[in-house]
Amino acid sequence: MPKTNRCHAKRLPGTLLMICCLLLTAYSAMAANIVISSRNYVYELDHTGRNIHFKDKATGTDYLNRQEISYCASIKRDGKEFNVSAAAMINKDLLKLTFGEAGVTAVIRIKKEKDYVTFEVTEVNGTLESLTFMNIPLRLNGMPDEPFSACVLSLNPYTHVRQLPALQTHLWATCYTRFKLKGAKIALLGVPVKNMLPLIQQVMRATKEIPLSTAGGAWAQTNKEGYGSYIMSFGGLTEQTVDTWIEMCKDLGFNQIDNHGGGFFNFGELKIDPKIYPGGWSDFKKVNNKLNAAGISSIFHTYAYFIDKTSKYITPVMHPDLGYFNAFTLAQPIGKDDSVIVVNESTANVSTTIGFFVRNSVSLRIGGELVEFTGVTTTPPYKFTGCKRGVFNTTVTAHPANEKAYHMKEVYGRFIPDPESALFKEIAKKTADVVNEAEFNGIYLDAVDGGDVLGGGENFWYYPSLFIFEIAKNLKRPVGMEMASMSHFWWHYRSRWQAWDTPFRGYKRFIDIHLAAIKSPNIFLQPKIKSNDFEHGVWQGDTALINKYAPLPNGSLMLPLNLGWWGNQIGESPQTETTFTDDIEYMCCKLLGNNAGTAILGGFDKGTLKSIPLYHKLDSIIRQYEILRHGKYFSDSILALLRQPGKEFQLFKQTDGKWNFKPTVYQPHKVGGLDQPSSTWTINNTFAAQPLKLRIEALMSVKGYDDPESVVIADFPGADKFVKDSAADGVTGSITNSTDGFRSGQSSGSFSATSTGASVRRGSWINMQQKYEPILNIEKNQALGVWVKGDGKGQLLNLRLESPKHLSHGARGDHFIKIDFTGWRYFELVELESSEFSNYIWPNSDFYVYDSYRHNVGFKTIDKLQFWYNNLPKGETVNCLISPVKALPMVAGEIKNPAITIGGTKIVFPVTMKSGMYLEFNSPTDCKLYSAKGELIQDVTIQGRVPVLQSGDNTTSFTCDKTADVNPRLLVTTITQGAPLNK
Repeated sequence: MPKTNRCHAKRLPGTLLMICCLLLTAYSAMAANIVISSRNYVYELDHTGRNIHFKDKATGTDYLNRQEISYCASIKRDGKEFNVSAAAMINKDLLKLTFGEAGVTAVIRIKKEKDYVTFEVTEVNGTLESLTFMNIPLRLNGMPDEPFSACVLSLNPYTHVRQLPALQTHLWATCYTRFKLKGAKIALLGVPVKNMLPLIQQVMRATKEIPLSTAGGAWAQTNKEGYGSYIMSFGGLTEQTVDTWIEMCKDLGFNQIDNHGGGFFNFGELKIDPKIYPGGWSDFKKVNNKLNAAGISSIFHTYAYFIDKTSKYITPVMHPDLGYFNAFTLAQPIGKDDSVIVVNESTANVSTTIGFFVRNSVSLRIGGELVEFTGVTTTPPYKFTGCKRGVFNTTVTAHPANEKAYHMKEVYGRFIPDPESALFKEIAKKTADVVNEAEFNGIYLDAVDGGDVLGGGENFWYYPSLFIFEIAKNLKRPVGMEMASMSHFWWHYRSRWQAWDTPFRGYKRFIDIHLAAIKSPNIFLQPKIKSNDFEHGVWQGDTALINKYAPLPNGSLMLPLNLGWWGNQIGESPQTETTFTDDIEYMCCKLLGNNAGTAILGGFDKGTLKSIPLYHKLDSIIRQYEILRHGKYFSDSILALLRQPGKEFQLFKQTDGKWNFKPTVYQPHKVGGLDQPSSTWTINNTFAAQPLKLRIEALMSVKGYDDPESVVIADFPGADKFVKDSAADGVTGSITNSTDGFRSGQSSGSFSATSTGASVRRGSWINMQQKYEPILNIEKNQALGVWVKGDGKGQLLNLRLESPKHLSHGARGDHFIKIDFTGWRYFELVELESSEFSNYIWPNSDFYVYDSYRHNVGFKTIDKLQFWYNNLPKGETVNCLISPVKALPMVAGEIKNPAITIGGTKIVFPVTMKSGMYLEFNSPTDCKLYSAKGELIQDVTIQGRVPVLQSGDNTTSFTCDKTADVNPRLLVTTITQGAPLNK
């Protein structure tokens, strides 16, 4: 063998070893995980872009949610999502992401600060709609009681971060080709919870593209404005009346006044009434200065970017920058008197349905003229018909063919500017100018939740934020802000969180839901982003979630809390309940426990307090609680007790002059008549034995089932009219005709259903629905009468009336019947259900909470009757027979000599109570009868002895003098109390 060959052979094993080492090194480099870290966290992903870890350095705890494999990035093209396929550091601070299947690459610059890391898009190649360059799902709950927290902050207006600061559960950021890709930038924060707000302050001070505010967001907890409570003025606050307003504010213990526009100034133009304020906003500055001197802040309340139709932007000539849905081209000229407008483009998709919340109008802008139409054609020639010309005093003009007709964007009865126009910025700057000139202390941007109409729901995060940025840039000094909705950027300006619209029933439960919702805004986020992700009144939680989140001292936003708006009510059956002292005390306990403010819509002026004495009593309770809250009177342990949902307390002053609480239980029970099973019930006393205390409310009565004025709204035979609308997973059911009726010869509907158990019992529901065409008018028959044959299996039967959404906003006219009985029973269904609704899980709706607690059914326009089951037992078939359902007239009733018997002891109240009146009994020397408005009718001397409520269950019965015509209906609320708390 040649010498050279022998030498080569000897070197071969070493060469192979070297090659293997090189290959191994190359593979290791390719396979090495990418580690990105700050002082407090380590984020790790592999070479495919798959998330591997997100760890707290101090404890080593990995907070990455591993329920599913997740990737750090994705792109979207033609509506299809492509995950990252490769990730590599191409130098020490550039991360290259490859989306192989889509043929897209992106480069992210990573810059490490001491306590956070920034990610900035520096390069994108390929065709795409959007780039998600941060995606880390966490197993954090995003709550202040956790040891660690994480947050992504958007650092410029075109970077979309979905979740709100400060404590997040999913770290996510996206940028869009429509706005801008290159330069999109975020900061990734991960620190112990106590350090999150200071760190956000640090980041935002260093951020140049987001206007800084030190009055909200990370600074909100340190500013007193967020903890205030306010009354609302819709006009009438002048230099001449300001002293009266100061007095009204202080009578409630409040320290703020919200000045709601639409009356004394118009929206959009923001023109103040020159007759009342001849000096313009400088006159209002004098009012604000006097309020401030009295320790009262003043809030400017406007409808954000919405424009009143009486403003200069509409009349006499419509502004060309107004927003529109579509542009149509006139197919032929129109004269001044023409009421039909023919256009080239199809009008088939133009709707004439309008309403306060409906994103639509029947308005056209042609040149400077405003035209309203009543109809459209769906086939050629395409026409707008029934046109009214020169609306709102715009000039009627002849228009040539080919001129454009713009279908105007409208919500809340108002137009909007094009969000990319000069007018949009003009209104934002004008808002700041008014605040500057009049020296307001805060801004409430109401109606901002209609911002989806600006550029589509998918861009709700973007355009309204630009409006807020423009305001912030033009303020001479930062002021706290509130908004009617929420998005990521707005948090930085928000001074408190989150006012809801006032309820009309179910007050205590509504308050608990309100608290749970504002502390946990992220828990119901769905994969599809919606404009109302963080809307007020939409939270879908049931009892379990209410009990989990409501007791927490704060929530994921770490902002001061607000439980407004609130309006005291006088009950008007069947949709409104009276606000009693225990309702207000319940709210005040939650305000105190959460150090939350509130807002009162009205009813605090002297005229109202004189005509409705009940309100005076309610206001005095609020005032005392506010004094104690601002004085930080109670310990943290007491405040924690007050936060507990469903737990009630009564404030009292001890003999030593100190304030304390007694645990109190209010147990309401509705009696439907003397011959009804509801006339006997059980009261559970969880405290020591004590004398009876109660309140009796006389409710409206109902005419009989066979009354000639009754209206049949569901009949059998006729079960085929009820069609399954929807059902929970694993639930099936049907309604069929049955010859088994509550009386001989009377048929009924047989409602059967089965649950496999795929849904939890309290969420095992089915909806069978009958639609009315034409719409049903039962305005004079708002109660329902129905016979039900129960099977005793514990399911919930619900009879729901609905009216069209654009008229009722989605109100649920629910009437619950618990099937804990067998055989036939008769039910008079009057008051709408509210408090019990959240004991169960139901399908979602746009305003899930408001639909049961706030919105009202329009009895003149009933378009549906629904039969629901919920709480179905697993693996069993349930069946109820339902008689024809009748709509019945309500009538004022009388209850003569009401009496309560407990344990053989009977107490009689020798009075005649008419519907609306209420009686309060605290002791033999403290028994009073009141009118519906709280006017004292008489002191009542009881007959008999005061029953004693023993500890535990107490069988209770109600009687009164019989009346021949209608059933007496009443609500009896018993009151029991425990020993005082230790302060």
